[in-house]
Amino acid sequence: MKTAPSRSRLCYGTARISKRSLVIFAVYALQGASLDTASFLRDLVQLDRLAMVDDPPVRMVSTWDPTGGNADGFRPEWVKGNVYTIADLTGPGVIRRFYSARPAGLLRIWVDGGSKPLVQIACEDFFNGRLEPFTTALTGPMGGGFYSFFPIAFSRSLRIEIVAAPKDSGEPFGGYYQVTWQKLPDVESLRLPLTAKASAEWERVAGIWRNPGAPPPNSGGPSTQVLHKVTIAPGETGVLASLDRAGIIDEFHVKIESADPHHLRRTMLEIRWDQQEHPAVQAPIGDFFGNGFSRAPFRTVPIGLSDGVYYSYLAMPFASGARIQLRNDSESHPLMADCRIRYRPVDALPSGMGRFHAKWRREVLSGVELHESNVTGAYNYSILEAQGKGRYIGANLNVYNRHLMWWGEGDPMIFTDSDTWPPSLHGTGTEEYFNDAWGFHTSLSPVSGVLLAGLSAPGRCFGPNAVFTFHLADSIPFQEKVRVTIEHGTENNLTNDYSSTAYWYALPGSRDFFTARPVADRLAPLPDTWEKLREDRIAEFLPELRRQVKELAASLDRFPTNAYRHPRRVRVLRLVFQLAAQLRLDPAELKRLEGRMNEARRQPLESRFPVFDSIWRDLAKIL
Repeated sequence: MKTAPSRSRLCYGTARISKRSLVIFAVYALQGASLDTASFLRDLVQLDRLAMVDDPPVRMVSTWDPTGGNADGFRPEWVKGNVYTIADLTGPGVIRRFYSARPAGLLRIWVDGGSKPLVQIACEDFFNGRLEPFTTALTGPMGGGFYSFFPIAFSRSLRIEIVAAPKDSGEPFGGYYQVTWQKLPDVESLRLPLTAKASAEWERVAGIWRNPGAPPPNSGGPSTQVLHKVTIAPGETGVLASLDRAGIIDEFHVKIESADPHHLRRTMLEIRWDQQEHPAVQAPIGDFFGNGFSRAPFRTVPIGLSDGVYYSYLAMPFASGARIQLRNDSESHPLMADCRIRYRPVDALPSGMGRFHAKWRREVLSGVELHESNVTGAYNYSILEAQGKGRYIGANLNVYNRHLMWWGEGDPMIFTDSDTWPPSLHGTGTEEYFNDAWGFHTSLSPVSGVLLAGLSAPGRCFGPNAVFTFHLADSIPFQEKVRVTIEHGTENNLTNDYSSTAYWYALPGSRDFFTARPVADRLAPLPDTWEKLREDRIAEFLPELRRQVKELAASLDRFPTNAYRHPRRVRVLRLVFQLAAQLRLDPAELKRLEGRMNEARRQPLESRFPVFDSIWRDLAKIL
């Protein structure tokens, strides 16, 4: 197994500060920016800030597997005695996001080398929002995961530790931790209890996050509303708005009506800024709003579908004009669109303000064999590749899973500017990137959501999975280029159907890798076909599964289970148990085999292998 280059330590400790970042720090100073807890809280709701692309880099410390494998939950080299140090950072800076899929132990957060920790509480209690001011909705659970977006500013240093839980705990330090942080010029460290100024801002921001759906605040100025209804014939394009001056769109609401069952993918949203030739926004209307497979109501701070109306509060600046249009690619059905836009006219845009982009792509990916070690990211699925200066702010991901088992072990890897592998932001799994864990669960946070989590058992996870996340305070600036990727399966081992929409800002003159797809390439199976498709897939797969079991059992004398073979064999075994009824496995026999497997899992890893081999031999005889 290859080990990560020593540069990975840059993600754990001090960040490398380039000359360009020093220039950005100077810009902060000249602007007189007040970098304190109140201003960092404001970043969670003031969405027009995202369009300003001059910002220092954002980095992540996480427990990803440095061998390129899938052991992303724990880094034993970070343990000294009974203390597990997750992050040890040199300031000034701010923690933008703190996440865990399995919080455990005693959490201690030390700021600026103080004589006692600023935070000391059971890690599980922290992530369940039981400590002021780290409370709902800035901190809490989503599905199987736990997040905190409460900013933790530090002027000199910050250290996050987990003190081991009692010895009878199976995982005394918990697991799957991520810390997203940003190096900044002089900041005012977080103080507890909060100052009056920070407390007032916290109340305002928490109110917005607890009840998303209303327009969040912007930097101010008079606004103008544009209302327009249009009926668009099949094959035609309808203009929703055409503006011929400088301004910033703060609200975009649209209600779509069509009898075409595929209208979410057959209706293309296109937006051009400043008379540009090619659209900066080009996505199926459903995918732009996270509804690529079906209409699923939801409300978050930046986008949503509420009372039948889609909304976006992402700021959309333009210097000399804007044109928003819908193209109806239906073969026979007209499309009705009722649109409301609110924008602020301005004399000129501020320097350094980017243009909003959102683009969709789809790719049927082929699985590859990387021998449990992805140390380049070369075969990852790309959500965004762009050149220029800008800021990545989020994505939605739609996976029509062709398999009857869990598909989402793949790690996100975000490369900015001069990054090589490992990138500055390397996550621990697909679910964690969207603030969930242990598979996907239909759930929402104020900035992310799981709208579809595949079909339930048998053959769970098959079919449509629709998830999204936005980076508001934890958005990712880039100075020259960005590449946002995610593995498809464990180390890219699964052939599957991925599509996604990326959201970002970029200065004029930037380039990206997207190309428009014809309507036939955009369509996905309709909801009323999902169950039948799963049943057909199970029927097709059962003979293959029986063959795999028999071949595996026959090979055990020559290739017994070991640490390398064990993870794959366990995945197949779980699938056998999930499809036990379809395989006509006797319930009593199933219970006996599952009991042996669960008992083996409580033993040391090496001791499990003979037990699993005996289970395989018994299954081969039964099937």
